[in-house]
Amino acid sequence: MLKKIVWLAFLFLLVGCSSQDLALEDLKENYPQTFADSIASLSEKEQERIGLPDEIPFDVSSVEASSEDNMVEVQYESKGKESLKVRSVFDPGNILEESELQIPLNSGAVAGVQEREDHVYVEWYNSEDNVVYQLEYHSTNKEKRTQQAMEIANAI
Repeated sequence: MLKKIVWLAFLFLLVGCSSQDLALEDLKENYPQTFADSIASLSEKEQERIGLPDEIPFDVSSVEASSEDNMVEVQYESKGKESLKVRSVFDPGNILEESELQIPLNSGAVAGVQEREDHVYVEWYNSEDNVVYQLEYHSTNKEKRTQQAMEIANAI
């Protein structure tokens, strides 16, 4: 019986340690100076519309945010060479770039995808929130980079 309790405690500890806290409130708490201070001037509605993925395919070591006018940019960094930059443009107008590769997202939106030399760029419009989301995913794994970028886009 004691072995079962110890085993369950270990599993809960493992699950708690392996998950990343990427929700808005978690980021505010864990990165007060580099994230929370930068978005403090935004309204609550704008903060809720920031493109924050639930999952990222690397361990996040730092998060920084910046905001100006109608745009918020959140930069996620790993200790390695992986990084993710997500821009949320509120009330955007017509700013979408043309992309040959168009991929439908789980939300029903269609994302334009551009595979660049050192990163993948994904952009789509969320009509419900009137926000354009743009992400740049840098990874050394070229074979999986586009697939991982699309998984990130679906996690927003």
